[in-house]
Amino acid sequence: METLLPEPDPERGNWLPPEKFIATLPRATVYASLYITDQHGQPVLLNSSVYKPDKGQIWQFPGGQMDPGETPREAAVRETQQETGLTLECGRLLAVHFLPPESTWPANKLGLIFDGGTLNLEQLASIRLDPAEHSEWDARPAAEWSAVLNPRSMDRLRQVADAASSGFTAYIEQGGSDFVDYI
Repeated sequence: METLLPEPDPERGNWLPPEKFIATLPRATVYASLYITDQHGQPVLLNSSVYKPDKGQIWQFPGGQMDPGETPREAAVRETQQETGLTLECGRLLAVHFLPPESTWPANKLGLIFDGGTLNLEQLASIRLDPAEHSEWDARPAAEWSAVLNPRSMDRLRQVADAASSGFTAYIEQGGSDFVDYI
């Protein structure tokens, strides 16, 4: 793929004003999530209320798209609070998740998944889901999630769980050829 350089700006030599340069860059959306576990170390996921015929049930980490002016950490905490009723701390970055454009989402997608910690029984019992967004939550051993997750989501869950236990940060690139690295 050939990279085309922006045309020089006569008033600034070879530099474009920021708004013109930014218009030449690829588009991307950013989501932020918290990876939380129960007292047994089992990942806690939420089941989306939105059923997609092409994808079936969608189980996911609590989190969502960043709002304008918000940092990824703020988005992860805000979205988790909105989706579960819990205000959790945003720990270390566990994974960076990249998805190229697809037919259902025409822009690059970048996800930042942070450690949300371990929930005790009282916290788990106090989860309050917004029925417009999620119908249920569950905690189960990572391997058992394969019964309800598509292969891509299962791969992401495994990589995030590995990053949480190893102390490394995973870089997950999914698309044409999936790639994972630990940094």
